[in-house]
Amino acid sequence: MYKSQLLRVSKAVYSPPKALNWHKTMRRRINQFMQTPIGAALAKGGTVVLLFKVIGALGGYVLLFSLSRVGGELSVGIYEVAFTVVLIGSTLSRWGLDTVLVREMARDRESGLASRSLYLAVLSRVTLLSIGCSIAVFFGAQFFTNLFFQNTPTKVIATAAFAIIPFTLMLLNAEVFRAMGKSLLFSLNQHGTVYVFVGALIAFIPFPEAYTAAAAAQTSLFLLLGISGLFFLWTTVYILNLTQGQQAETSGWKGQLYSLGTPMLISSSLFLVISWSDTLMLGYYLPEDSVGIYRIVFKIATLITFAQFALNTVVAPMVSAMSTQKERLHEVAHKVAQLNLITAGPIFVGILVFGPFLIQLFGVEQGSAAYPWLVVLAIGQLTNAFAGPVLNILNMTGYEKSARNTMLIIALLNVVLNLLLIPLYGPFGAAVATTATMMGWNIWAAYLVYKYHGVIAVPFLTKIRRHD
Repeated sequence: MYKSQLLRVSKAVYSPPKALNWHKTMRRRINQFMQTPIGAALAKGGTVVLLFKVIGALGGYVLLFSLSRVGGELSVGIYEVAFTVVLIGSTLSRWGLDTVLVREMARDRESGLASRSLYLAVLSRVTLLSIGCSIAVFFGAQFFTNLFFQNTPTKVIATAAFAIIPFTLMLLNAEVFRAMGKSLLFSLNQHGTVYVFVGALIAFIPFPEAYTAAAAAQTSLFLLLGISGLFFLWTTVYILNLTQGQQAETSGWKGQLYSLGTPMLISSSLFLVISWSDTLMLGYYLPEDSVGIYRIVFKIATLITFAQFALNTVVAPMVSAMSTQKERLHEVAHKVAQLNLITAGPIFVGILVFGPFLIQLFGVEQGSAAYPWLVVLAIGQLTNAFAGPVLNILNMTGYEKSARNTMLIIALLNVVLNLLLIPLYGPFGAAVATTATMMGWNIWAAYLVYKYHGVIAVPFLTKIRRHD
């Protein structure tokens, strides 16, 4: 009797407190998450994309560091504005057809059919559009230079014009891999991966001391052009081999590609406006070095949405295939919310704690002066992560026009806020405008997803659902 009492007492004294067993709780939750097919698919595909997203981001940071080493914040500012022109040209060139490609190919893949004819139809149209955009930017190089730069030669924008074509086609092929569930190949064909090569080459090129900031930025654009071109050629051959076999019918899209893609083009273009209007307007009102500092801070804030980018890559084709299966859609929303909570939350806290140090890593002497910008931008990115893949769900389930209308209103608001706040508060005003509009479209799009599908992908709120 005394032995049994002594044993109970010893267990009570020496048993570890529950707080120390957090690792067991975490392991149990991870096992529960992985036991479902959807959770396993999200974790597997998302991990691959996230890994390459991290690698690509490191490459981007290496590029920023290398450019700042050669030409300081001025070089970073010139490159970022020129790359913005490439991104805008690429978005217009794809005309939303890449999103149509993902949606249709994912459905064909679910039926065990190949989509070569769809791929070739989209590829030919995007190629022509990218050539047209490239020509327009090339002949408008002087205009864009005068608009966004103060002491930068025209040849920088002219080089960016040539980079539009291979960069656009590389991203188009990446969307094919996304539709086919090939997360590794999708991740390899992102501009982040290209940044790894560009950043490494810039870091080891022995630039002479007289090398100007503009010349360093132009060299980076040349490397972007060449490397993305090589990626496109390799992936095109691979995709043509991959899309052999029984072909899907073309009746669902033939003769309507542009009409299907236009709402998605508007949504993606408006998202680009929200993401880059701050940079362009800062380039108009302020010197290039101020733009460079702001872009460094912005890229640090985007660390919060690393996992969300990876999840969106995997979620989009899954949602397209289960657009009429609300139970499975709710399960996806629940799993995405769990992953966003455990990834975005800690990164947000880390940025708040180590913000000035992170800014100074990129050669910005007064990191504390830019820290308020970082805090504001980080709040917007956290909202973006916690809202979940709301635009993807709308676009992949036939509500692309609702997504388009949402982004149209928000983009107009974004431009107005930037015009009002940047002249008054500079980069801090740009951060406020960007965060306010980012929070606005995420909250409204989350409401629309709940309205149409009865699900919420926000952490702690996934149990709220509407039963029709």
